[in-house]
Amino acid sequence: MTRIFTRYTVASLIATGISQVVLLVLYWAWEADAMTASTIAFLVGSLPHFLMIRRWAWGNKGKAGRQAEILAYIVVTAAGGVLSIGITTVMDWLLDPLITDRGWRTIGLVVAYLASGAPVFLLKFFALDKVFRRREIHHTPDADNDSQHTETDTSTVQPHAA
Repeated sequence: MTRIFTRYTVASLIATGISQVVLLVLYWAWEADAMTASTIAFLVGSLPHFLMIRRWAWGNKGKAGRQAEILAYIVVTAAGGVLSIGITTVMDWLLDPLITDRGWRTIGLVVAYLASGAPVFLLKFFALDKVFRRREIHHTPDADNDSQHTETDTSTVQPHAA
């Protein structure tokens, strides 16, 4: 679990970095409005984040379980995205009359965008872990009942030597 969480965290930091660059370029350099800039920034960071956490953090590849993972990722990430976009947009609205310099307002938006992601970070991890963590069914022979089985977390299962 620690390895998965560490990799999830690193993937999240990379995706957040990508989103922040996009937010800065769109809002400050291209002068897009806060909602547009934060929405595009969020979407641009989401795709590499999904690919990194699926393959690198949880070690999933191929088609098995991919539909459920995509659906869970969209639902969980969209909830976090709505929060981030909403807070960033409200922060822009609040800062507009107080700070006229677009550069300083951009810094305020970046801080708001980062702060909005923090509260949902752990909740998002645990929600996604329920879907992304692959489980194997191992049958345990029993003298009385051959139908017993145990569920094992595949992230800790080691291959058997031949």
